[in-house]
Amino acid sequence: MVRCSLRLFQKASKTTQNQKWISSLLPVCKTPDQAKQELRWIQMELPQDKWDQAIQERSKFIPLQYILGSQPFGSLDIKCRPQVLIPRWETEEWTLKIINKLRGISSLKILDVCTGTGCIPLLMGHSLPHLQIKAMDISSDALELSNENKKIHGITNVEFKYGNVFDKGLLEGEEFDLITSNPPYISELDYLNGETEESVLQNEPKLALVGGLEFYDALVNNVVLPSKATGFFFELGDLEQALYTQSLLNKDWCTKIYKDGADKIRCVYGWKKGSKMQVLEFI
Repeated sequence: MVRCSLRLFQKASKTTQNQKWISSLLPVCKTPDQAKQELRWIQMELPQDKWDQAIQERSKFIPLQYILGSQPFGSLDIKCRPQVLIPRWETEEWTLKIINKLRGISSLKILDVCTGTGCIPLLMGHSLPHLQIKAMDISSDALELSNENKKIHGITNVEFKYGNVFDKGLLEGEEFDLITSNPPYISELDYLNGETEESVLQNEPKLALVGGLEFYDALVNNVVLPSKATGFFFELGDLEQALYTQSLLNKDWCTKIYKDGADKIRCVYGWKKGSKMQVLEFI
């Protein structure tokens, strides 16, 4: 008989089971390290009796955020569920940079368009409780979830409402200082030609993903200019979208292209010369 303690046997059994789970996760994860990390998150955030089901779901390309039910975003844990776009680290990164630049401004009205889970305005509202923030989306699923996230975190200075960015009367005369947006910006071609991850294709809403220059045209002409905003910050997918947005603005505006932490073009942003939104210049 092999000399083996119960503790050693249990450890060996756990290691074997973990290896089986990692093998199940490998087809959907890019690397073994990513599979191990996802397994750690599942084991940390779910009760043990849910691990098998979670791994089975993940192996079928269901996004981990939908399985765990949330995604960290700055200091908030944002609730996630199907039919609403999952917040990304790239969006979190530029949102935090804006927040840091706005801390010294005592009075400001912000509008976030295509808000999804509400992650951008909620993190701003949580971090800058003295500011007035509104957010819009065309999706009823997104608005329902964003309001749930607002309630979960007890944020009182953010208001969510229905809004279609292509509606020329969207703002009904209301004015804002800063406009933010993470609109749909993936081209139909890139969406279908293998550039988009399988889990995204199968589960996240195409409505929140696929779009192009028409969104940036609408953001400028239906939101930025009618609102008399003096600053904006838009996420995007390529240089063409950035240059197009810049071309829509007159000489009163200064604009820049922002690269994310992976050195990829991620946003176009701008401010009116001499306005309080000139703080964006130093992002």
